[in-house]
Amino acid sequence: MIKTWKSLFREPITYKTEVPFSQEDLAEPIRLNRATLQSVDNWIDEEAFARSYFQYGVPGFLKPVINQPIGYAPTYTDVMVLLAKRYFQKINYLEIGVSVGKNFFQLLNALDNTQFSAFDIEEINPVLARRLSAGTRTEWDTPGKSIKKNKSSLSQFTYKTNTVNYISGDVWDANSWAKMEGNKFNLVFSDALHTPEAILFEFEMLVKYGLLADRFIIVWDDLVGKMQHSFFKIIRKYNKVYQIKDIYLLEINGWVGKNEGPHSVGLISNFAF
Repeated sequence: MIKTWKSLFREPITYKTEVPFSQEDLAEPIRLNRATLQSVDNWIDEEAFARSYFQYGVPGFLKPVINQPIGYAPTYTDVMVLLAKRYFQKINYLEIGVSVGKNFFQLLNALDNTQFSAFDIEEINPVLARRLSAGTRTEWDTPGKSIKKNKSSLSQFTYKTNTVNYISGDVWDANSWAKMEGNKFNLVFSDALHTPEAILFEFEMLVKYGLLADRFIIVWDDLVGKMQHSFFKIIRKYNKVYQIKDIYLLEINGWVGKNEGPHSVGLISNFAF
């Protein structure tokens, strides 16, 4: 279905509301991702949660079901896996707001020879870190006004044929974004601070540090209320620069699946599917 977003004195923006793939297309990503989730018994590390700033982005009502089977209805993770495999020969992936790492770990297992980058105010969830091979770590000062009170850091890992760069930093800290300069991400997933201002700032940082590849897909989770206005503002502001071709606003399950219900998920690409 095609819908139109309208605002006063502006050209309307048309977008699609249905997942661009059939159930048959998604069958293999669903099979692979559910097997990955079944390989981890418990995503909660109570000591890490106690030290965290935002409980790893897990609200109290979801914590009791975080380890439950998520069902076989498609999730945004399933869609991203299929997008990655169908439209790119090689992926450079950025996830903003990793939480405990369930979405991130599924993509780590689904994609080979891929560079993964993660950006979260929390230190990497020990449950995820134990499944990776650790490399070097560098640190820098966190801005004094940040809610984050320890050092910001970049920790490097490997997982099978993939490399992982994990930034523990404040999403409002431009210096942390600068640590990614030189990367050209072609798949970006935004699931950090769910405020209209935050996703606008994220995109400004992607532009400022030249972090988008020539061909890219960006996915935003939880686009509700004024978040949708920021989503369409980004499209309107940067369309001439990036020639955005496909726009979706979907209702689809997230990484908790049937235990939470559909999320409002936005997606743009600068090429047609």
